[in-house]
Amino acid sequence: MSDKTIYRDLLLDHARRPRNSGCLEHPDLRASAYNPLCGDELELTLVLSGDTIQDCKTQVRGCTICIASASMMSEFILEKTLSEVISRSKEFSESLGKDNEHISETIETLRPLIALKPHRSRIKCIRLAWDALEDCASQH
Repeated sequence: MSDKTIYRDLLLDHARRPRNSGCLEHPDLRASAYNPLCGDELELTLVLSGDTIQDCKTQVRGCTICIASASMMSEFILEKTLSEVISRSKEFSESLGKDNEHISETIETLRPLIALKPHRSRIKCIRLAWDALEDCASQH
């Protein structure tokens, strides 16, 4: 089985069964994001303990890639500090813009999303949840 097949299957699994889907009732931080190119809409809610993300929910109305990215991000950020996830978000964004295949070990689990970078028109779909995360962090 090729890497592309494995990545596609993982993305489809996240899109069909998104993790941490929904909206937290009493979040510490909340952000919304919209992608006018695709029509994707996303709301991110976070509960913190100090600076650590204890719970995360995403509510997404959008394309398969946006849903999968939000699901993967929600798993990736749990139990990490806001400063750590913002640093990783920047690494992730840089990896989406690079032509080479080398990525840091710290974001290795995001490789299926990074593999989509040749599809330039889908970068905003991939980044939408991460943009909302950065918006949340700027509120803290």
